[in-house]
Amino acid sequence: MTNVPSVTGSPPRFETVKAAATEAEGAPLDLRTLFRQHYGSVWRLLRRFGVPPAELDDRAQEVFWVAARRLCDLQPGREKSFLYGVSIRVAGNAARERKAAHASIEDVSEPMDPRPSPEEHLNQHQARQLLERVLEELPLELRTVFVLFELEGLAVSEIAELEALPLGTASSRLRRARQEFSLISKRVRSALLTRGGLR
Repeated sequence: MTNVPSVTGSPPRFETVKAAATEAEGAPLDLRTLFRQHYGSVWRLLRRFGVPPAELDDRAQEVFWVAARRLCDLQPGREKSFLYGVSIRVAGNAARERKAAHASIEDVSEPMDPRPSPEEHLNQHQARQLLERVLEELPLELRTVFVLFELEGLAVSEIAELEALPLGTASSRLRRARQEFSLISKRVRSALLTRGGLR
């Protein structure tokens, strides 16, 4: 699993969720292993569902806090689907909280990695900017299946089960999501080019 760097500058605080596992007596899964194997994918999924960089560590820990309390209920082999489902709900709650508080949703500048060249940084930033703008404009039901399939690599059958959808409905949403993504990306890229946001 690729380690995802913390944008807040502090490493993932496993100890903040570890204590909750003591309440799950006889838990069949080890929280530390779950955290180590899936933290990166949970962090990435939250980012793709619009959680601001400054909130990512805290929101990821919120996901594992839920997992810690539900360890006894988790079935072996189902950990990823469970964590993804919780991540989607946590991201949705975070968005509602920001909206209710009238918080700014403007992109926060991320710390620059000194290793890549300025040109590589620019290209990476532009690619992230375009992807995030397009995902923001996709309706939530389409964004969910698109992100889980295209970016996280889940099978359509897994997405259907995770979202409690008929397989045909999940497949139909994925087709619509791809079409919408293509249309929106062209429009967003054109708008960014006009304003000089891309080159």
